[in-house]
Amino acid sequence: MRGRAIRPEWQLLIDLCLEARDTSSLDGADTAALAGLAGRLNVESCVLEALSRRRHRLEPAASRWQADLRQRVFAVAVDNLRRDEELREALARMGGEGIPLILLKGSALRAARPGLAGRYQCDVDVLLRRPDLERAEAVLTGMGFVLDESYLDREGLLDGHFHLGYQRRGATVELHWDIDVTSPPGFTGRLWERSREVAGGLRVLAPEHQLLVACLHLSRHAFCQGLRWLADLKLLLPLAGEERERFAAEARSWPGRAVYAPLWFLACRGVAGSEDFPDCLEAGPAERRLLYPLLVALLVGEPWLGLPAWRGEKALHAWLFSERSLLGLLSGVWGEGLLRRWQAPEGAA
Repeated sequence: MRGRAIRPEWQLLIDLCLEARDTSSLDGADTAALAGLAGRLNVESCVLEALSRRRHRLEPAASRWQADLRQRVFAVAVDNLRRDEELREALARMGGEGIPLILLKGSALRAARPGLAGRYQCDVDVLLRRPDLERAEAVLTGMGFVLDESYLDREGLLDGHFHLGYQRRGATVELHWDIDVTSPPGFTGRLWERSREVAGGLRVLAPEHQLLVACLHLSRHAFCQGLRWLADLKLLLPLAGEERERFAAEARSWPGRAVYAPLWFLACRGVAGSEDFPDCLEAGPAERRLLYPLLVALLVGEPWLGLPAWRGEKALHAWLFSERSLLGLLSGVWGEGLLRRWQAPEGAA
């Protein structure tokens, strides 16, 4: 897998967030560029954790960055506490109305792992049953929350989406009645059946469903500026034997590339637990050679070999949720000439 036109700070930041490389690799690194990239992608808490594990190995520039990261992550933790307080009453009110809820994604991670207090989070995602949606909306509107219709109006969201977002004073609650526009028959029922309780009486998905939802979420966004979500996904590994079996069974009902591309990338970086999954990614050697650097660029939201991130995102999304060729999709937006240049032997471009 070649990383042609992949800037070293992109790869280094990814490895730090995944803790896939020793921080000795920071020697001589452009910490200013890394700091700007980490701030833009909201992964500063991930980097701080990686640096803190090996602080005695850091050179002066990296040590100064670490000190700045501590201040920034502390500020995020304080902001999270303010937002949590803003939203705690909303969740309690819905619970008081007899509306069961399951925390999703980053909200579930933070509920189960107190050490993630400084993880950047802009909203709280909850799953409820579709018949409870209107009652939950009434609770939120009664508290002064306002529906976000900047993407679609309410009817459009109900018809062609799977969640509604309600906002108040910078705090957002996303009410999900599914995890995609169309889920396999019985899937949401199994989400509820296998869900479990964590501290404080909150409910989260079963481990196999948390991992599946995390993979699909990252793929639905075509990895674009998704390094924070990839780092979250790493925290869900490894799965126990029975959980892996249930994960594999559930994955068969979803687009295979969308499920396994994130796990394949983690395996490429040697993330512990990713080796427990068979290589189910439907991609040949040529596609994989192209896929890896494309994912690196998309994870940091940067152009690659002249391909704007939004064009790469569009092509990748089409590939993840279909059986189309990645080479063909990229040649349509990238141009045959540049594609031939990328495919040329090293040194010939």
